[in-house]
Amino acid sequence: MNKHIKEITLLAIATSVLFVQELMLSFIPNIQLTSLLILVYTKVFGLKKTYMIIIVHVFIDNLLFGSLGMINVWMPMALAWLLISTLFYIVEKHTQSLIVIALTGYLFGHIYGLMFIPFQAFVLEIDLVLYLLADIPWQIIMGISNFIAILWLYNPLVDFLSNLYAKYIAN
Repeated sequence: MNKHIKEITLLAIATSVLFVQELMLSFIPNIQLTSLLILVYTKVFGLKKTYMIIIVHVFIDNLLFGSLGMINVWMPMALAWLLISTLFYIVEKHTQSLIVIALTGYLFGHIYGLMFIPFQAFVLEIDLVLYLLADIPWQIIMGISNFIAILWLYNPLVDFLSNLYAKYIAN
């Protein structure tokens, strides 16, 4: 089979995993493995392929939940995940420390939440400070879940996906 077809298939599966885990955990507010998986994908696939995964994920997510026409939902979501992937790419070049990576994962919970504030405040005509104050507990929950998930799962997932990617694409 053509190497490019195998790679596209693997990226499609990675996108599906990203979407399905988020859907399965959606009943728990701000608890998901999306940040973890985006970090793993950035490490294993690189930025360009991870960007493609993010764009497809955001499109499918907003299509399914009916928010595709709502710029205040899909735009900050796409920008946040793309920014998180980019920032992690930069951080990861300077450190391999799992604690540092987990701490950046915690910060990414805040970055994700902060990206929505200007869009939501403008569209919903809500005071920025009040929105921020109301959102801080949810950012903390996402940050803590990111931190724990990265500590427990980052290295095993990077090892697994790196081996799978090398074996699958090489053959």
